[in-house]
Amino acid sequence: MSFRARLNLFFLLLVVVPLVAVGVVLLRTIDGAERGKVEAALVSEGRAASALLAEQAEEAGAVAAEIAEDRTLAAALRERDAAAIRERAGELLAPATDARRIRIVLPARGRRPAAAVEVGSPTALLPASRTLVAPGGGGALARIQIATIGPRALAVRLRRLTGRDVQIRDLPSGRLLAGDARDTGRLPAPGRVGTTGRGDWTAVVLRQPGFGTARQEVVLLASGTQVRASRSDRFALLGTLALFLVLAALGALVVSRSLQRQVGALLEGARRLGRGEFDEEIPTSGTDELSQLAGAFNAMSQQLRRRIEELGDERERLRSAIRRIGETFAANLDREGLLEIVASAAVDAVRADGGRAVVATADAREEALAGWSDGLGPLLDAAEQRIVQGHDGFVSDGDLHGLAVPMGSEAGIRGFVAVARRGEPFTAADAEVVAYLSGQAAVSLENVGRHEEAEREALTDPLTGLANRRRFDELLRTAVDRAQRDGQPLSLLVIDLDHFKSINDRFGHQTGDAVLREVAWVLRDGVRGLDAPARLGGEEFGVLLPATDAEGALMLAERLRESVQRLRVVTEDGLQISVTTSIGAGTVGGLGATGASLVAVADGALYEAKRSGRNRTVTADESADAE
Repeated sequence: MSFRARLNLFFLLLVVVPLVAVGVVLLRTIDGAERGKVEAALVSEGRAASALLAEQAEEAGAVAAEIAEDRTLAAALRERDAAAIRERAGELLAPATDARRIRIVLPARGRRPAAAVEVGSPTALLPASRTLVAPGGGGALARIQIATIGPRALAVRLRRLTGRDVQIRDLPSGRLLAGDARDTGRLPAPGRVGTTGRGDWTAVVLRQPGFGTARQEVVLLASGTQVRASRSDRFALLGTLALFLVLAALGALVVSRSLQRQVGALLEGARRLGRGEFDEEIPTSGTDELSQLAGAFNAMSQQLRRRIEELGDERERLRSAIRRIGETFAANLDREGLLEIVASAAVDAVRADGGRAVVATADAREEALAGWSDGLGPLLDAAEQRIVQGHDGFVSDGDLHGLAVPMGSEAGIRGFVAVARRGEPFTAADAEVVAYLSGQAAVSLENVGRHEEAEREALTDPLTGLANRRRFDELLRTAVDRAQRDGQPLSLLVIDLDHFKSINDRFGHQTGDAVLREVAWVLRDGVRGLDAPARLGGEEFGVLLPATDAEGALMLAERLRESVQRLRVVTEDGLQISVTTSIGAGTVGGLGATGASLVAVADGALYEAKRSGRNRTVTADESADAE
């Protein structure tokens, strides 16, 4: 810690911290006093509000007693005539009486269920209840609830009485019936004075019964500014503390300057060195220890300036090389060549003696080595294993040091880039460089995977896994060229499923798709390695048979037809269905063979097979004879 920092810390601990602590304690004390006053006032005002609510309930009770004696209403109640009850109750509302809301509940009697009739303002509150009894001990006729005041009028009276913000809420819905629409958060328990959930208000809650099972809450609110000390009190306290703080700071400043004057020049020179300003030297005068120290600072500054210039040039060369390598990665679609590049680049970038790049594919583990590799395997394996176990990739074995970084993505680790060298251990900066190369390689490997996947999807039927029509056309052109070049026959089987539409109509397209997949499996399993099965579209398949004459094509077609006929596909309902095929076999050969002629011959044979009854194979010669 510097000399000036020690002085500042001394001033902070002995002056600033105690003054701030005293200020906080005093502010909390005067705030607490104000809060106590407000809470006591709220308690008193809550009692006054309770008295007002009780007085209002008594008024409602008097009106309820008056209405309970109404003979017309009593007669309607005895007859349980809801229309007459509603009409008379409406006539008894204000101004006939002070009632603003009347609710009459008829108890269940015999087969008649309980019923309720309600008239007046639906928001009137503070009801009084009376029970009307039938003459002669006939039991209760009805229970009457009457309210004489609404929430807005009650809120006005409470605000005039207490001078506080008032809220009247309906329970359990929490709907605001009257008062200030302020979001206070959670309120204190009924009858208690406390801070609201948001902490900006102090409140007292009075809970009153309402009509039926409903209840209402009357809330008296004091804002946060009312429970804190006044602004003038705060300013007086803070001003006094600030005055003490300024006086203490002036005294500390005078002492600090007198103590630092002797080392000021040397300290300023050290600061310039810390900011990287190496061109301006520290002035030296005399031969004392401080002047010798200044000369040592100047010599160090010159050496640092030369070394920083050299490091800057070296870093720029390294960045340029890595940038070019990264661009090469991004454009490379050859996995083997990519691994060789990243292994060599990693070895060169961190001055390693040797290394390797490893990636695990779906089929095998591929790796590329760079530099010296004798005896590196176990060390690099250990570095990679540390990555798998969740540690860093640094390992050492005597004078031999290794470093591994993962090559992967969010889906997981796909491989590693690992390097090794003798003598100097690897640093975090070396790991950062290798990690950059590994990240670029991972991006490029993803591009390779996407390219390969796109090629497969472009040439493969997604339902059956066979070659699609585009791939079939490519294979047909290649097979025709080879047949013309070698003078060998070329055959084509065109296979169509019989009555396939009826399968989709009866059992659904999912069963139809299952039939197509099973037929594709039969074709794939029943042909030779050089034959090419494909899905031509819908329920039509084709099989290219290079170097196959008409007799061989007929034999293979019959074998495939019989295999398909033996298939049994289970539907979603558990039924087993079978399917038959019609096959047209065409053969061409010689220098005049063309793809169009081969397809035309096979299509003609297929047409003849369907016309003559289906579930059979017709060759081009049979088709020609039939015509």
